[in-house]
Amino acid sequence: MITLSISQEHRYYLKLKALYYLYEEGYTQTEIAKQLNISRVTLSRLLEEAKAEGMIKFEIVDVRGAMKTLQLEEKLRQRFGLQDIKLVDCSGADTDTLTRKIGSEAASYFEQLVHNNMKIGLTWGRTLNSMIENLPPNKNIRDIHVYTLVGGSSQSVDFQPNILAQHLIDKYNGHATILTAPFMCQSKELCSAIKEEPTIASILKASHNLDVTLVGIGEAPVRDADHLSDYPFDTATINELVDAEAAGDICGNFFTTTGELCNTTLKNRIISIDIRDLPEHKRVIGVGGGEKKVRSILGALNGHYLHALITDVQTAEKVLELADDNTL
Repeated sequence: MITLSISQEHRYYLKLKALYYLYEEGYTQTEIAKQLNISRVTLSRLLEEAKAEGMIKFEIVDVRGAMKTLQLEEKLRQRFGLQDIKLVDCSGADTDTLTRKIGSEAASYFEQLVHNNMKIGLTWGRTLNSMIENLPPNKNIRDIHVYTLVGGSSQSVDFQPNILAQHLIDKYNGHATILTAPFMCQSKELCSAIKEEPTIASILKASHNLDVTLVGIGEAPVRDADHLSDYPFDTATINELVDAEAAGDICGNFFTTTGELCNTTLKNRIISIDIRDLPEHKRVIGVGGGEKKVRSILGALNGHYLHALITDVQTAEKVLELADDNTL
């Protein structure tokens, strides 16, 4: 077997031949080493030398024009310390189409993660509902356990986490543990008492040990509005949130664009997980997009509530622009 103590001329010949076998003939490195009668270690060194000497140059041919999106994903990932991010182009899409496209992308992403005996936390929202609708049934996935992480808000399916949980279970085999409580209480005393009820308390505690947590990202409230999405808020509550500089929410926990929780009377009347615990979860995946969620997504990222984000290209660009403006 040839060692590294060879002439420069023969060394060059070996490098050239190795490159030819690797890139023109498609040999494996094990096959090349055997063909050239050298060790794998020697081959690796020769290939590294060839790369350093400019004997081979790589060019990525982006035949589908996706490089700009990939670069935007990487910029966001590094800027906010995300583990992962997936963007989908929704240029010119209306709100319903945008929700369906992001939901479809989120479904494809989740398909790569789901496995037997998985513990899944679920909040609510239209995009999450769309994600679940787009999941193809797979009865080979067994014994998943879905936990709802927020109380029910309204009659809308999108904001009934127990219904979303059941739809998710229907795609696979498993069971659900439902947070059977209202979303909002009339007083903080009642809210505290409900959270201390053993069944509710056990679910909130179990949320710390999930394999994946799926969260929707709510939009920013607007002053004097008579409603906010499907939340049961009156105008006074919405105005209070605006005064507190609320940029959006995750399961009713409202935060500013810097990620800080808003200090409002609503804060202690919501039955849900405390999103300040989300950074300690194994994997939190946030889904959502659109003009109305630019500020809320920025707040979720600045608060480090997410490990992964699935949104649209146009929203991601505006999130970065707003982040840059806020640092000036």
